[in-house]
Amino acid sequence: MTDLGRERFVSITTSRRDGTPVATPVWVVAFDDHLYVWTGSQTGKVKRIRNNPAVILAPCTRRGTVTGPAVPAQAVVVPVGERPQIWPSFTAKYGLGLRTVLTAERILGFLRFGPFHRQGDRIFLEMTVMTPPQGNLQSEGPCRAGR
Repeated sequence: MTDLGRERFVSITTSRRDGTPVATPVWVVAFDDHLYVWTGSQTGKVKRIRNNPAVILAPCTRRGTVTGPAVPAQAVVVPVGERPQIWPSFTAKYGLGLRTVLTAERILGFLRFGPFHRQGDRIFLEMTVMTPPQGNLQSEGPCRAGR
């Protein structure tokens, strides 16, 4: 999990209602035992996550080319106000790039032009990476004493 948190970009793959996967490169930070993505509340990925919280995460390039192994995760939509400690991690990691996006959002949102005015309020996607069981343990049915 911490490895993905160190990546500049992570591909988050969500599923449409018909099961079609949709991958999107996003900025990500790690905090405690979760990964966080900052996005608009009305974006397609958020709508898909509200329908199905299972996602796939993988390191990727700015354009979304996957560069490493993928891992399953569960995503939860969280208002920015509920996780104020996360925002400083984004500003520290993405600095000037993040400030540029914020400025463009304000200008284009004010002009009601471009993609930013339809994204809704900003939220975090809080993701918990699902870890596979350790070793090669497989259940053989119910546990029975004295077997």
